[in-house]
Amino acid sequence: MKLKNELQDIYDDLWNVYFCCYCLEPQGEKYHCCQENHFVPFADLYEEDQQYIIESEIGEAFGEQA
Repeated sequence: MKLKNELQDIYDDLWNVYFCCYCLEPQGEKYHCCQENHFVPFADLYEEDQQYIIESEIGEAFGEQA
């Protein structure tokens, strides 16, 4: 149950974060990425892309790479 809550917290934290449509890097202060300027909020990414980002976040939390 605790893991489910932590996953939901990560999801909620990322909900309005914008990511590059091509490489899934967070926009941050950048105006372009991958030679383009296509950024979308986490909520609008494909489910598999959301899962990849969440797994990456979990990996970083444990010092691993996804």
